[in-house]
Amino acid sequence: MRHAFTCLLLGMALQAGAQSDSLWRVWNDAAQPDSARLKAMQVLAWKAVFERPDSGMALARKQLDLARRTESQPAQFEASTTLAVGSSMKGDYSAALTHLHACLALAKAMKDPKREANTYSNLSNVYRSLGDLPMALTQLQKSQRIDSELDNKEGLAGTYNNMGTIQTELNNHREALELYQRSAALAEELNSDRGRAQAALNVGSAYLNLGQPDTAAQLFLRGLELYRSIGRKLEQGMAFNNLGRAYGQLGRAENAFASLDSAQRILSSIGATRPLIRTHVNRGNLLIELQRGREAVGACREGEKLAEANNLLQQRVECLQCLHRAYELTGDFRNAYTTQSAYMSVNDSLLKLNNSKEVTRLEVTRAYQERMLADSLDNVRKLHEQQMLAQEHIAREKERRNLFLYAGLGVFALSIGLWNRLRFVRRSRAAIQKEKDRSEGLLLNILPAAVAEELKDKGEAEARYFEQVTVLFTDFKGFTALSERVSPQQLVRDLNECFSAFDRICEKHGIEKIKTIGDAYMAAGGLPTPNTTHTVDVINAALEMRDFIADGKARKSAAGRPYFEVRIGIHTGPVVAGIVGVKKFQYDIWGDSVNTASRMESSGEVGKVNISEATYQVVEQLSVAGQAEPVEAQATNNANRKTSDFSFTHRGKVQAKGKGEMEMYFVERA
Repeated sequence: MRHAFTCLLLGMALQAGAQSDSLWRVWNDAAQPDSARLKAMQVLAWKAVFERPDSGMALARKQLDLARRTESQPAQFEASTTLAVGSSMKGDYSAALTHLHACLALAKAMKDPKREANTYSNLSNVYRSLGDLPMALTQLQKSQRIDSELDNKEGLAGTYNNMGTIQTELNNHREALELYQRSAALAEELNSDRGRAQAALNVGSAYLNLGQPDTAAQLFLRGLELYRSIGRKLEQGMAFNNLGRAYGQLGRAENAFASLDSAQRILSSIGATRPLIRTHVNRGNLLIELQRGREAVGACREGEKLAEANNLLQQRVECLQCLHRAYELTGDFRNAYTTQSAYMSVNDSLLKLNNSKEVTRLEVTRAYQERMLADSLDNVRKLHEQQMLAQEHIAREKERRNLFLYAGLGVFALSIGLWNRLRFVRRSRAAIQKEKDRSEGLLLNILPAAVAEELKDKGEAEARYFEQVTVLFTDFKGFTALSERVSPQQLVRDLNECFSAFDRICEKHGIEKIKTIGDAYMAAGGLPTPNTTHTVDVINAALEMRDFIADGKARKSAAGRPYFEVRIGIHTGPVVAGIVGVKKFQYDIWGDSVNTASRMESSGEVGKVNISEATYQVVEQLSVAGQAEPVEAQATNNANRKTSDFSFTHRGKVQAKGKGEMEMYFVERA
C-alpha cells in the first residue's frame, strides 16, 4: 500500500533498536505532548505491521484511542491506515475496507486531497486482492485525477505502479511495462531511493514476463542493492525470489538456487508467509525444468504444507500444480492423481471464496454508503440547530435594543425577525426532508417497497415463505475470455449497459431484481407481493432480455467488436425470502427452487430461454384457465407444443449438475 502520509519520524523506525526504545519512552511518558506521543506510536505501529501484523494493529489501536480522545484527525487517519494494512496482510479484506472508508471520511472532513488520493490508492489494492480488477482500476483513476491536479509526483508514481500491477494480472505486460517506466521516471525526478527500488523490481518483472530475463536480472540486482541500503527485508526477499526466476530462465542454475536460498533465509526470519511459499514454488519449478523430480517434490510439498497451515487457497493451488508436475516427472502417477484431485477441491473452494469476497465488497460498500447518508442527515440537523440558535440570539438582541429606541420600531423589527425565522425554519425543514427523501430512495434501491415499509415501521422485516414464485437466472457465455480481450473500463461499461437494461425490463414486467453475482443476474416474480401472473411475466422478461443481448451482438459484430452471448434459465417453485442480518442487509431468496433455476441456466443454450417442467406446467394451466387456444401437438412425439402466448420445444430429460436428469423446455413467443 502507498503510505505518503506517514509521519516524518518513519525513517527512525527503520534504525537501531535503541531508537525504538526511545520512541517507547516518549509514548509511555504522559507528560509529553499528545502530538509527540501520537507520532512516536505511529512510527512503532507502522514498522511493526509489516513484520508482525497483529502486533502492529494492536499498537495502531492504542494510537487511534488517543487520537480520538484528543480529536486529532491526522493521527486518526494514520492509525486507520495502519489498521487497513494489517487487516489486508491477514486477508481480512472486509475489515480493511472498513478502515479505509474511515480514512476517506477523515480526509474529506479535513479537506485534504492528498490523503484522499492516498486512500483511493489503498482501496484499489484491497479490491485487487478481492479479485475485483475493474473496481480497483476505478479507485486508481480517482487517485490519479487528484494527484494530477495537485502535481503530486510521489502519489502519481505509486498510482502508476499499482496500475501496472493490474495490467500484469490481466496479462497486458507491455502496458504494465509502460506504466512501471512512468513510475520509475517520477522516482528519478523525486530522487527517491525507495521509489527507484520499487520501480526496478516492477520494471524487471515486466521484462521477465516479456521473455527478457537478462535485462530483468540486472534490474532485480539494482533493486536489491537499493532495498539493502534502506533496510527493507521483505522487499529484499522478493528481489531474491525474482532473481531466482531470472537466473533460471538464463540457464544459470547455481545462481538461481543461491538467490532462492537467500530469499528463503530472509523471508523465514521475518515470517513473511506468502512470499516464502512463492520461494518454494519457484524452487520446485526450477528443479522440474532441470529434470530433478524427487527434489522438486520436496520443494513443492514444503510450500503446500505452509500454504495449508495458513489457509492460503491461492498459494495452495499454485503449490499443488507444482507438486502434480513433480510427481508426473518421477513417474509416481498415483500421487499425481491424488494431487490433481486435491488441486480440483482447493480450486473449487477458491472459487467459492471469490464469490464470498464479492459479497463482502458489496456489503461493505453499501454499509458505508448508508453510514455516510446517516451522518449527512445528522450533520444537517446539527447545522440547522446551530443556525436557529444564532438566529434567536440575534432576534433577542435586536428586540432589546429597539425597545430602548422606540417601542413602535421594536415591534416592527420583532415582526420582521419572526417572519425571517419562520422562513428559515421552513427552509430548514425542506433541507431535512430532502435528505430524508435521499435516505428513503437509497433504502428502496436496496429493498422492495413492501419490505422497506415493514423495516421502517417495525425496525425489522420477517422472512416469508412463498409457495410459488418464478426464479430467473442469466449468465454470459465466455465472460472470462472476453474480459481478457477488452479493457477493464470497456468491460464494465458493457456489463453496466446490459444489467441496466435488465433492470428496466424487470421493472416493466413487475419482477423483483434480487442481485448480481459477477456476470450473473438473478430476479424473481411473485414476491414480495404474490400474484398469479408471475410465470408469464418472467418468461416475457427473459425473452426481452434475450432479444436485447441478440441486438447488441448483431450491432457489435458488424462493427468488429467483442460481444456478449447469454443463457437464461427459469424455474417455478417455493422459496423463503427475507433480509439477512440487521446491518449490511440484503433482500435475498433461499430454497431448492433457486438452485434448480440456476441449473436451468447452466443446462441451457446460448440465445435460448430454458425452463423447467414445473414452469411449463404452470403456463399450461394458466392457458387453460384463461381459455387459451387448444394446445396443439406439433409432432407425433409431442416435442413441440404451443399456447396462445408461447411455443415450447420439449428437450426431454437433460442431465443437470447435482439434480440428475430433469425435463426441460425451450420457450419462444407463439
